[in-house]
Amino acid sequence: MKSLALLLISVVVANSTQFTDYRLALNLTAEEVQECTAPGLFCESCTTVASCTKTGSTFTKTIVGQCSANEKCVNGACTTASDPICDGIARIEFKCKKVGVFPDPFYCNKYYMCVNDGGTLKRFKNECEEGFGFNIATDLCSIKLINNRCVTGEYPVPLCKKLGESAAVAKKPAEYYTCVQKTVKVNGSMKTVLYPELDECPNAKIFSNNECK
Repeated sequence: MKSLALLLISVVVANSTQFTDYRLALNLTAEEVQECTAPGLFCESCTTVASCTKTGSTFTKTIVGQCSANEKCVNGACTTASDPICDGIARIEFKCKKVGVFPDPFYCNKYYMCVNDGGTLKRFKNECEEGFGFNIATDLCSIKLINNRCVTGEYPVPLCKKLGESAAVAKKPAEYYTCVQKTVKVNGSMKTVLYPELDECPNAKIFSNNECK
């Protein structure tokens, strides 16, 4: 009985553990290499500037430069300006679970296209033209931004408050998020955070009360 009681207590403690949404956790360090998806200069990483050229339907990526120690690559150029991803706030890899268009959980002006590439889901990260934000309802960059910036503290996908939390995305009820655990490095040590993985109901069904109806 004593061992059973201890087991139950440990389960309760584990289930009551509170994790922070990754967008509120600072200094996440994992960094993914960006691929070539549109002609022009872009940031392959936080320190590398690359050029993208298109010939027919083929994109070619060429590394053109490295940023200095006090700079980071933002929008295809080396700069000392702040950037959430390169400053270590928002770097967790987006996972495609269905074919479709999905908002970036952190940025109001970025989105992902998930396409079927020979039976494998392939992710393409896109950014709206300067001054515009991504409209979740229409999948278009049609929202005019104030001073060309996203509103601080407002996110395209709600902050995760608890593990397993799931709800429809505002303005697009067929899409929904589920809060899962991710382990990342924060200030030199590993930390568990919450991340909203996005998915979509089939056949334009609506997500409500944890199911597609």
